[in-house]
Amino acid sequence: MDVEPVDSQHQFLFELYNKACAAVGRGDAATDQEALLHELFAYADYHFASEEALMASIHYPEADLKDHMRKHREFLSRLENLQAQPLWELLDYFQEWLLRHVMTDDFKIKPFLKS
Repeated sequence: MDVEPVDSQHQFLFELYNKACAAVGRGDAATDQEALLHELFAYADYHFASEEALMASIHYPEADLKDHMRKHREFLSRLENLQAQPLWELLDYFQEWLLRHVMTDDFKIKPFLKS
């Protein structure tokens, strides 16, 4: 998206994702995997709040902001529901959703930052 600090936060989310994937690949203990998931969820929540605050500060259209916020909440809710599934399923969903969200929904923020 080419906007700091949002890009740095996206990058860090993917680093956490990669860390969780590596833990699954190594077969780390469930408690280690759980700690990584907690970190991933907490940071995603922090990032979403930060991104939403930025959007409000640049006067992003209110209806679009509310829709964006709804997508964030649905994502977090879906992650919580997937916790009972194998971790790789949750991580697959995380990666697919985040890539799609950054490239489509978040990319729409850029023109408002330039104006």
